[in-house]
Amino acid sequence: MADMTIYTTRRSVDSDRAKRFLDDEGIFYDEVDIEKSPAAAIRVKSANGGRPVVPTFEIGGQMFSLEPFDLKKLMRELEKRGVYE
Repeated sequence: MADMTIYTTRRSVDSDRAKRFLDDEGIFYDEVDIEKSPAAAIRVKSANGGRPVVPTFEIGGQMFSLEPFDLKKLMRELEKRGVYE
């Protein structure tokens, strides 16, 4: 079981970029497509002021998103949460 969940859609270029980075760094995660899971879509919208922002990340029960997506900001967020060094 991964310590991180990434909420995505299959048409999101930013989701693909984030997953590629995580895969390249060997960071394990669970992926949830919010188009296939109404409960996940509600969760993501709740975390993002009613908007379905993807990718949205959940680590240790805390959720964050990066809009617009920025790899350096993602790295800082992961470092802050002890997932990336």
